[in-house]
Amino acid sequence: MDYDLMVIGAGTAGSNAAKAGVKMGAKVAIVEEDGFSGTCLARG
Repeated sequence: MDYDLMVIGAGTAGSNAAKAGVKMGAKVAIVEEDGFSGTCLARG
């Protein structure tokens, strides 16, 4: 697996970083142990 950008954590900052990478044409991987968007957005 080859990626241009690997984002650790899918919280607000990580999700925005991944989105920015995709918009620039990068192949992006997100590593998140607790579900997408972290705990605040996903659980309340």
